[in-house]
Amino acid sequence: MNRCLSQKALKALYTAGIQPLRLYGAPVWAETVEKARYRKMLTGVQRLINIKIAKAYSTVSNELLCIITGLKPIHFKIKETADLY
Repeated sequence: MNRCLSQKALKALYTAGIQPLRLYGAPVWAETVEKARYRKMLTGVQRLINIKIAKAYSTVSNELLCIITGLKPIHFKIKETADLY
């Protein structure tokens, strides 16, 4: 019996639930994404969900995982949100 969520469900969970929480207040703190330390913290959650969606090994790069899953990297999404504001 498999208790894991499907790839489609995980992607929907990320885009509808987790990503909006990560983008909350992005226009205020968007400049801090330029620092590697903060970018690493932000991409950690996205990387974990991308690994689960793609069913890939943990040695795959985050950029490649974003391409495979079709999700934008979180730092691009933050800049986009800040620019729209």
